[in-house]
Amino acid sequence: MVGAAIAIATSCHTLIEVSNVPGASSRALIDWCLDSLTGPNSGMPDDEINLSKLTVVVPSRNRQDYLLRQLRYWYLSSARLIVVDGSTHPLGDRVRSAFDNHERMTYLHERSSLADRFNLVSGLIETPYAVMLGDDEFHVPTGLKASLDVLEENQDLVGCMGQVLSFSPVGLYRRVVFARAYSLLHGYSIRQTASADRLNAAMSVYNMATCYAVLRTTVWQKSWGEIGDWGAGGVAELQQAMAVYLLGGLATTGHVQLLRSIENPPGYPSSAARNRKIWFPEWWQDQLYEAECSAFVSSLVESVADDLGVDHDECAAWVMTGAKVFVNGNSAEFEFPDSSESLFGRLVDVAARLLRTVARCLPNPLFLAIKRWRGCALRLLGRPGGNYYGTFENLSRIFKAEGLVVVPGTVDEIASVEVMVREFHELRSGKPDGT
Repeated sequence: MVGAAIAIATSCHTLIEVSNVPGASSRALIDWCLDSLTGPNSGMPDDEINLSKLTVVVPSRNRQDYLLRQLRYWYLSSARLIVVDGSTHPLGDRVRSAFDNHERMTYLHERSSLADRFNLVSGLIETPYAVMLGDDEFHVPTGLKASLDVLEENQDLVGCMGQVLSFSPVGLYRRVVFARAYSLLHGYSIRQTASADRLNAAMSVYNMATCYAVLRTTVWQKSWGEIGDWGAGGVAELQQAMAVYLLGGLATTGHVQLLRSIENPPGYPSSAARNRKIWFPEWWQDQLYEAECSAFVSSLVESVADDLGVDHDECAAWVMTGAKVFVNGNSAEFEFPDSSESLFGRLVDVAARLLRTVARCLPNPLFLAIKRWRGCALRLLGRPGGNYYGTFENLSRIFKAEGLVVVPGTVDEIASVEVMVREFHELRSGKPDGT
């Protein structure tokens, strides 16, 4: 279970909504995005991967450069895209026009809380399925299709999630390298018949499975669409997960579905309580948040009890038991270390950052070779750090070795992401070819 509980603190960084410094996107970046939409097939969806039953929801705040990238990425997809932007100012006229003129895309500028924006989006989803996506990340079409197929074939399931790779830059984004993330999702399944049993099973060994899962739209609306604005980080993610498991089962596929970005540094919400990095176990047990905890339970009950056909008091008991199961299993991972451990940890972090800085000064081929050797060695030893998968050229071999599903097109889709990320950052930096 190493690292599984910490997912509640770190997995859904969209909920944290880190903001870059607000500012208008450059003319070059806007041209890069919009010029790609004017080709002879620019208005035609990609028929090879049929995602017409799916809506992709992208929340964002003050990172509008990344919305240009999402527009370009999804423009030829048959999926529907809804962007809900909480930035200080809306996108410029040219970009908004591109959204407005596209029958499968919607752009909303709404300066409100994330919870309010998700509630707004909830009423606009018209497809049978929906999935959430961070503004700087990518869903892989073949992975999405695999999750949709599972849901079409298994009516007892309300959600399905594929596997996750993180991607990070090398050499000023000349290359992108990939690593396995959330490996405990492999073979993960919660399919107990009774709602309370599903919830307790999911909370006893928590996995970041529901956050970016493809969900039936009614379940997306009852989970993401009804999250609250809580005074501690990670609580909204857990609320969403609990709603999903109460409403039905969830399975995972062996297909890569999500590419998680390490382009932007992690951050924390701006309120004083959230700056203290208070996560669910501490929040649930602290009398200071007693009223919020009661509201958390009530909100979940109002969302799901009637759909389940159960008494509200009985449903509340399920929620409180599920929360206690999570807290009992994970409290130790959220306890603060003593001062000596904290100092040692900081020194290790400083040393690791220094080594990474030195390594990145090496020529790219040498740097990549060292990382590849280190990843192979750690993987053989079963040590942390063995999750390094290398560049997209290495993926097919590693996928097979790791038991991931390799289907035609997946590696090409991931390779196209590398090209897009490289071009994007070259334009943002104003340095062609990463120089």
